Amino acid sequence: MKLKDLSVIVASWESRQWDAFIAEYLPAGVLTDAFWSGRPCPCPICGGKDRFTYTRNRKRGDWVCRKCNNGSPSGGDGLELVRRYTNMSYYELKCRLNGAAMPTPLQLPVRPASTRKPLDSAAKLRRIEQQWSAASCLSPGDHAMQYLAARVPGLRAPKPQSLRLAVQEYWHEKKLIGRYPTIVAQFTLPDGRMATVHRTSLDPRRPEKATVIDAEGEILPSKRNDVSALPPAGGAVRLMAPRNGELGIAEGLETAYAAYMQFGVPTWYCLNRVLLSQFVVPDGLGIQTVHIFADFDAVDEKTGKSPGVADALALQKRLRQAGYKVVLHRPKVRGTDFCDEWRTVYQLRQMSNQAVAA
Repeated sequence: MKLKDLSVIVASWESRQWDAFIAEYLPAGVLTDAFWSGRPCPCPICGGKDRFTYTRNRKRGDWVCRKCNNGSPSGGDGLELVRRYTNMSYYELKCRLNGAAMPTPLQLPVRPASTRKPLDSAAKLRRIEQQWSAASCLSPGDHAMQYLAARVPGLRAPKPQSLRLAVQEYWHEKKLIGRYPTIVAQFTLPDGRMATVHRTSLDPRRPEKATVIDAEGEILPSKRNDVSALPPAGGAVRLMAPRNGELGIAEGLETAYAAYMQFGVPTWYCLNRVLLSQFVVPDGLGIQTVHIFADFDAVDEKTGKSPGVADALALQKRLRQAGYKVVLHRPKVRGTDFCDEWRTVYQLRQMSNQAVAA
């Protein structure tokens, strides 16, 4: 049987038919009143809390996400939304819409149920040390460097000793989802011991985070901690050495590098805002000034505060009481972080340089 092209099938569809098509493939938890009314809502693809809008602009199931996966705006029609959410190819969609038999899906292996006791601290430490030792140092042009260059344009920074690259299996609920190039980050406590490793799964073909979807269509996080061999409070991923007694601290990897590019301050990152608020300056490194690069989150309705800024202020207060000079930075635009701001700054600098050259 000859399959009709997708463009032929959907050429006569009306908005309600696009709505029905999307409703067939996206779960009810995604298809909220906010989704159908075109209000900002969680993105089915990247998981952002309020950056997605179902616009219907061209009456083709149209949508837009303000910051999807690699940090840039993304959008498309209903076919693209379903394809990216389900991880189906266009060929698979064509088969479904033609009523043809689907190719047999790859049967992913299932881990047998484990009868072992929970890991103790020593076993957890061996596990994370094995992951760290199995990963390779970063090199120019590898998956990790391509991803970082895409997220932080113009990136020029010292080679990180705390980041490595590996190809790792992604397991979820005892099922293997796939294998992905993975940035492995060493999370270090103030006394120098490794507490855990943080992993960022990357798309095998494009310089962006992997879109990981299980068999039920759930979007899984591309960034995860492994087990913690030690309580992580106080620690950070040490991207670069402090300079002239100064150190910056941020929540995330990309934000830390963006802050370094914008302010020239060597910066570490703590994985999240809670661990940032608990950061402890290590002894013996000559650190006297700490720059805190806060995420300027939207205001939480329950607390009336920006969570990222509130935790940064808590860290600022504690470090000042400990005798450190503290400089708190936040982006100019609410709802952004320094990775967002650096992209704007970089683009403006490029435009300025081009104008001068002209």
